[in-house]
Amino acid sequence: MKTQVEEVGRLNDDRINSSRDIEKLEYVHDEHSVSNEDIAPAELSTDHYEFLMKRHGSVQLDPLPSNDPLDPLNWQEWKKNYEIILIAFHCFVVTFMAAGLAPAYEAMSIQYGRSMTEISYFTSAQILCMGVLPLLFVPLMNIYGRRPFLMFSTLACCALNIGGGFCETYSQQMATRVLVSCVLSTGAAAGSCIVADTSFSHERGKKNGWWSLGYILGTPGGPFFMGFVQKHVGTIWIYYTFSIINFVQFIAYLFSRETVYTRNESSTELKINTFQKWSGLYKATYIQFKWSLFWSPFKQALDYRVVLVTIAATVTFSYANIVLIVETPQVFGPLFLLDAQQLSLQYISLIIGSIIGELLAGPLSDRWMKFCFKKRGGKRIIADRLWISYYGFLCVIVGLIIWGVYLFKAERGHWIITPLIGAAIAAAGNNIVTTVLIVYAIDTNPEKAADTGLFLSVIRMTFGFIGPFYFTDMFAKLNLAGASGLMAGAVFIFGGLATGVVHILGSRPFNSIKTQ
Repeated sequence: MKTQVEEVGRLNDDRINSSRDIEKLEYVHDEHSVSNEDIAPAELSTDHYEFLMKRHGSVQLDPLPSNDPLDPLNWQEWKKNYEIILIAFHCFVVTFMAAGLAPAYEAMSIQYGRSMTEISYFTSAQILCMGVLPLLFVPLMNIYGRRPFLMFSTLACCALNIGGGFCETYSQQMATRVLVSCVLSTGAAAGSCIVADTSFSHERGKKNGWWSLGYILGTPGGPFFMGFVQKHVGTIWIYYTFSIINFVQFIAYLFSRETVYTRNESSTELKINTFQKWSGLYKATYIQFKWSLFWSPFKQALDYRVVLVTIAATVTFSYANIVLIVETPQVFGPLFLLDAQQLSLQYISLIIGSIIGELLAGPLSDRWMKFCFKKRGGKRIIADRLWISYYGFLCVIVGLIIWGVYLFKAERGHWIITPLIGAAIAAAGNNIVTTVLIVYAIDTNPEKAADTGLFLSVIRMTFGFIGPFYFTDMFAKLNLAGASGLMAGAVFIFGGLATGVVHILGSRPFNSIKTQ
């Protein structure tokens, strides 16, 4: 089945694909319109065309699904959402467990005979492992499947966290924290991969926002919930709570499905038995293992757009998230004379801010892209999404200054809410920036979503690991007000201005296409 109309469709698709700065047009099927029914991409069989029209109501989809019901793009919506929610919760747990030890810093300092700064390395070490180890796991998951890695990592974490409750020395506890972060890191950079497996381009803003929100929400969520645990039942139950969460994750993954799928004939020929299906112990694709897969993500550094938005997201995440998490127990506790439970309540501001930020990020950016498409008369430029990020940078800058200045002015023992308002504003801005920039980076080359997400995650978490080593000295030498001004300036230069460069270059006339 190949008509003159189809040939026109193929030429239009070639024009769209020729520029990575253009997203394919999203066609929504209208039962009163004949265009969607009459136009089919070239080389589509009759069965394939009819399958897509029945399942999706359109053949103008990016990416184009196969006519196999097992293709994740053809799953029912609830199945897709189940997988994305699972990985979003996994991302939440990754940072939740790293930051969740914060309320126990003082108790562990006494227990292990170490300074508060040395105890904070429990969190720093986990951040580093969760940033670097995905370089090992993600390429393997792309070949052998993600489900077995994610499922068994949670079971291993369950055992390791139980062991953490019995550690008697600093070195033993450090070993368990590093091992936990190593196995849990399987999901740290898998969010963009699973969204790419199960979602179309017009859904990326919203659904990438789910796991991005989980990632960011885990940092204040950990100290918030674990502060109550530390206050009422002690440090050991922090580890046991972590273990229970991991076991619940394991059960949830038992009912998940593999999202790795290769859209060709051989992809549907994988034969597995019931045990393999439930355990995930089978090779998910026919892709051959190559050592080059491990450094493939760093090829994204050749694209200036990915590099600059990665720098912007990294600096913003470090100063609008990690600083606020790590420094809260070290600043608010001594300044306002707070116990573990009272300290945990300070993180509510970050949780509220992050949720508000996500409501203003993914869904808003998707709507904005549709508006820009109509306004441009059929042109879709992915750089248009970056307009939303500027509101995020502004919120981060304003929030950091409010947080630092009012903490600097605060009197010892006299608690005030104003710094927390600033923290909430900064958290909202951070989530807006993170979601928008991640989606933009992936949209520059959707076929390399896994490599792009991994590259961004490695750089962001490595820089985040370095932060706690100089934060204390920075605040000591510049005071809270001066340091917050410095961080706000860094966000403006390396965040806002860097994104502006990408925006200007990405909006040049040759980067736009008018659809026919």
